[in-house]
Amino acid sequence: MSIGFDPIVSSALFSANLFPHAFRPKAARELPADRHATPPFVTVNVALYREGWEDIEMTLESLLRQTMKPGRFEVLWAVEARDEGTHRLAEEAARQLLAAGISSRLVVSNGGTRLKAYALNRAIEQATGEICAFYDASDDIDPHQIEDAALLMQEKQYDAVQATVLRKGASILSEFLFVDTAFWFRRYIPFVLGLANGMPLSGEGLFLRRSVLNEVGGFPEVLTEDGYLGIILTERNKRFGLLASTITEKAPKNIRSHFVQRLRWNRGYLTCLARLFRGDLSLKRKLALSLPFLTPLSCSLAFVGWTLISAQWAVSVAAGMRVPDVGLSLIQHPIYTSAMYYWALVLFVIGIPLCILSYLRTLRSLGMSQSAPLVLLLPYYWSFIGFAATCSFFKNTRHWGKTER
Repeated sequence: MSIGFDPIVSSALFSANLFPHAFRPKAARELPADRHATPPFVTVNVALYREGWEDIEMTLESLLRQTMKPGRFEVLWAVEARDEGTHRLAEEAARQLLAAGISSRLVVSNGGTRLKAYALNRAIEQATGEICAFYDASDDIDPHQIEDAALLMQEKQYDAVQATVLRKGASILSEFLFVDTAFWFRRYIPFVLGLANGMPLSGEGLFLRRSVLNEVGGFPEVLTEDGYLGIILTERNKRFGLLASTITEKAPKNIRSHFVQRLRWNRGYLTCLARLFRGDLSLKRKLALSLPFLTPLSCSLAFVGWTLISAQWAVSVAAGMRVPDVGLSLIQHPIYTSAMYYWALVLFVIGIPLCILSYLRTLRSLGMSQSAPLVLLLPYYWSFIGFAATCSFFKNTRHWGKTER
């Protein structure tokens, strides 16, 4: 038995999370069949908070490079009234778009201490497009993305379309994040969508019908409002699509920023998990959709379990004596104990290599095989993720948690 927790919970969660690694996703990434059609009008919403010009300019230049005709989309910059520095920079970005023939203006929101969703919803109220697109600062957007998303939604009658979001930086921690997000969007999310006919959404590269947003009252004011909205739209049987297009976003600039970002994601996913359990969905769809939202729990259990085991070994060696196991199992039968032991052994021997091979396949599909040696070090990154997941249980749910890039 492992120290601290009955292994049946952590082993069950780990086993469930192996399915996206072991099986091919049913949902595929798509592009529109006819790029010569006239796309519907799109309102691009960019939420800004305490941003530098370099990050705003990165998104601005991406928008100026879009193949979507200037008359077919507008850009709204959502800013806080008290964030005067960002306010001035956003005005300059709007001027440059106007000079290029693209309608652009600021939406000033005095949201106080409210979350990002509040600012986004104020922008949605002023949107005129049939489709609303959402980006952040420091997004490098595929030049065809807005046009392709609008055409795909028109062609397939999708209510929500999500592009792939990759996060890149110069540090080794950023490399781990890149591998992690690449797998998330290339295999994990398509796997969940194929089973649940729904998925958690991401706030960048997200396209939603404005009528659908109005129907549900916009983004819910919670952490990871995008993932939470995915649950609401799944309950309403809205149609989701995956766009074969990529955004490259700047990774957090240091380990503290990485930690803050993970802390916010994990705490938000716990809120999403609680919402999912009381949702109006079939058991099959709930179980499939719960896979990504269970990540904080599975990562935390793994981290705490291995930490306790390592501590036991360290104390045993230092004291020159055997420190007894401390288990919380309610069943003390030897057959049960053996079953748990061999189940955990199989997961260790087969599960971890399966994960690594799956990550390698994802990198190869992206033409990033040179990063393959990094995958072998992923267990160390998972320890960092597990620590952040454990801390997320104590995270305040009302703070945006700005990620420095």
